[in-house]
Amino acid sequence: MMDLQQLQTRVRALLEERNAVLLAHYYQTQDIQQASDHLGDSLELALQASKTDADIIVFAGVDFMAETAKLVNPEKMVLHPNTRAQCPMAAMVDPVALKRIKEKSPDVPVVAYVNTSAAVKAESDICCTSANSVEVVKSLDAERIIFVPDSNLGLYVSRMLPEVDVIPWPGFCHVHQNIKVEDVLSLQELYPAAETLIHPEATPMVLTLADFVGSTRGIAKRVVDSSAGEFIIGTEEGLVHHLKGLRPDAEFYVVPPGLCPNMKRITLLDIFKSLESLETPVELDRELITRARRPVDLMLQIKRRA
Repeated sequence: MMDLQQLQTRVRALLEERNAVLLAHYYQTQDIQQASDHLGDSLELALQASKTDADIIVFAGVDFMAETAKLVNPEKMVLHPNTRAQCPMAAMVDPVALKRIKEKSPDVPVVAYVNTSAAVKAESDICCTSANSVEVVKSLDAERIIFVPDSNLGLYVSRMLPEVDVIPWPGFCHVHQNIKVEDVLSLQELYPAAETLIHPEATPMVLTLADFVGSTRGIAKRVVDSSAGEFIIGTEEGLVHHLKGLRPDAEFYVVPPGLCPNMKRITLLDIFKSLESLETPVELDRELITRARRPVDLMLQIKRRA
């Protein structure tokens, strides 16, 4: 039986042997983060997937992330090491229901959070992430938009752009939805000098308690730029591994529950086995790739212009 260091070494050796790249989301476990070639949020990882020269992309993240990697680089083999790692929020919107809404409002653009299936992306006008949602919606210059599937992020965009009528889909991320006002207040009372940094997928009431609202990447930048020595973190606890590396002098307190069991389904052993067997490849219909890639590419073009 291999210990952790041996397993990480074997994974790195297989990645080199297969000419593969390991992309890992911030919410993955620390051992996977350490073994990865690129660590980032959904936007950063989509960009990395779109420009990699590797023959194989191994994606340590939930299902829609692996699908997005396939969309932006369809000629590459994309491996999802554990197909049980699925995003519940992505499953809260389906293409059939979205089509019906579009039929009733044919002139209203659909902005799809990247946390959606390829089939939903194919029914959308443009994608966004929590890092660029306001920028993407602003780029449309539209009076009204349909925002799927995260209602909390949609409401956040509405507050940032009051001139836009945002129609939010009734979906949510259970990790951020379950961040409670009383839990944030308790930590603020315990650590009065700490800055409170919260992800915009949290509820509007929780966001009012934040010193800073931002994506995982935005939170990381804030931690680097801040002079504070303590931080209350309102997102999934996996990000803290990265934050500690950026600021080893600082203390971090995660607002409970702060854990996504779906993200944590992928293990380093899963990645090792995936590289050995080349399982499980993401398979998408060519026509679906063509339709779903367009809104993702439009999002990435905005990022590249920035």
